[in-house]
Amino acid sequence: MIAALGRAAWWTVPPLFGLLLYWQGLNVWFQQDDFAWLGLSRHIETFSDVWTMLFTPMAQGSVRPLSERAFFSGFYELFGLDPLPFRIAVFITQAANVALLAALARRLGQSAAVGFLAPFFWLANPALVQLMTWTSVFNQALCAFFLLTAFTCWVLYLDTNQRGYFWGQWAAFLLGFGALELNVTYPALALAYTILFRRERWRATLPLFVPSLAYAVLHRINAPAEIPANYRMHFDTSIAATLWQYWQMALGVGRTPEYFAIPAWLPLTATLVLTGALLGFALWSWRQGRREPAFWLAWFAITLALYLPLRDHVSDYYLTVPLLGLSALGAGAVAAGWRAGWSGRLAGLSLAVLYLGTAIPVTAIGVAWSHDRSRACEWLVAGAARGRDLHPDRTILLTDVDDTLFWGCMIDSPFRLVNVSDIHLAPEAAAKITPHPEIGDTGPFTLPAAAVLQGLDRGNVVVYSAAKRRLRNVTGTYEAEARSKLKADIPRRVDVANPLLASWLGPEWHPVDQGGRWMPHRATLRIAGPRRTGERLHVSGYCPPQQLERGPLRLRIRAGGVPLGEATLPEPTVEFALTLPDKLTGEEAIEIELEVDRTISDGRELGMVFGVFEVR
Repeated sequence: MIAALGRAAWWTVPPLFGLLLYWQGLNVWFQQDDFAWLGLSRHIETFSDVWTMLFTPMAQGSVRPLSERAFFSGFYELFGLDPLPFRIAVFITQAANVALLAALARRLGQSAAVGFLAPFFWLANPALVQLMTWTSVFNQALCAFFLLTAFTCWVLYLDTNQRGYFWGQWAAFLLGFGALELNVTYPALALAYTILFRRERWRATLPLFVPSLAYAVLHRINAPAEIPANYRMHFDTSIAATLWQYWQMALGVGRTPEYFAIPAWLPLTATLVLTGALLGFALWSWRQGRREPAFWLAWFAITLALYLPLRDHVSDYYLTVPLLGLSALGAGAVAAGWRAGWSGRLAGLSLAVLYLGTAIPVTAIGVAWSHDRSRACEWLVAGAARGRDLHPDRTILLTDVDDTLFWGCMIDSPFRLVNVSDIHLAPEAAAKITPHPEIGDTGPFTLPAAAVLQGLDRGNVVVYSAAKRRLRNVTGTYEAEARSKLKADIPRRVDVANPLLASWLGPEWHPVDQGGRWMPHRATLRIAGPRRTGERLHVSGYCPPQQLERGPLRLRIRAGGVPLGEATLPEPTVEFALTLPDKLTGEEAIEIELEVDRTISDGRELGMVFGVFEVR
């Protein structure tokens, strides 16, 4: 009976610890990238749309059909905006990962204690906060599951020579490509293990590299020509600095000064102590003929290597998979110390307390903060939906929006999920948002001051304050202050589909149609002139396929009477930028003239559809 209870505790206590530490993660709402993934299924009408949704490269050329596209679209169709089923899926996947990690650490370390401790060290790390509280990071959990499953099958195949494990490895490995690009590292993990433990069979791992190389080539082909600055890879000495940064975070003490008022030397000292203990244990084990600590270090290094060139995009959740190896290494060190007598027990216990005593409080704080931010997103979206119900024909203007609400919610356009459009930031609210150009800009979400004043004059605007985490109608108060504080400057950004900006359009434009406006053969608009030399006119729009049946459409653009050039449009999506002449710098307003070389007709003369013009 006691042995049975011990086995049950061995399997159940670690996941229960995770549930206790991250219970608020079951109650979080959606935030940030979640809103983009949730909206995917709204565009599906045919089977070909499903294929496009699942496999079209997005972001930096990524294709993650299982962990993002199918997961979000499928659950959204079944459960709508109820986050609990999404969160349960994350927690179940993590429970499976905990079981796999425990079994692997026990098998390789030949110790039940190692298998028991490794999940505790993994779950306690603050790097897992985003995974456990932000649904978009599910890709990390699912990738960990496929890597652990494939590797477990490989170990069992080498030990038993049963072909079922061999094919199970291949199935998990190939499915892993649907979760995250990090899956390409699996062949290197299998090779490292095989060289360390079954050197005579290392050639059996070589076929695994073929899918990884093919995937890497396809990913590179699909990557956009213009990669955002924070996603550019730098193969230089900065890799060492990035590695050190991740190493400090991985040991659980690197983020401590952000949460507690402690001297900077304390976390550095703790990091050095833990580093010496882990590396010393690995070296001692190697000399004793034990290879599993070296393998767990290799796991950490191999799965982290892909992220090291991204010096400008260091993210906690990138450590999710690498920490599996480091946690097993730490568990092995503590277990070895416990077997070494009282001095070893004291050393091992001290190191465990040092790590867990700093990691768990930081993790708990991070979980609470992320929970509160997600719930702020929920009431903002719900409040916007209520505001639209009360004012179906008016533009909604938001003021008192802080960084948490904007960068955690509004930047990813969540309102479309509740069928709310025509909602904007007030100009003064946008000015208070901390800039993060690597993420985005407040410009597309901000209603120009001149449009605000015009909308207030016409009674077309309702203003809500987001202060104190609830939306309050403050239109009357805001209107009185706005007339003295806002200036009716010419807007630098003109969304031609926004009725409040129609006065800056020439008379040629057709009425708003499905989020854009058709121009005829020729059209004009007014926009603010460049403030400094080198600024560009950014244009977005749509050229319908029937316009392209006779070949690319040519669009000529003039600004302030000066030709900017001719754009050739071979595809429906239109997005380009043209440098404005230096002579226009400082002009209060300039006229933009647009002319296409041919039109189509539906009873009207139709050139193409435009969305936004912006000078920046």
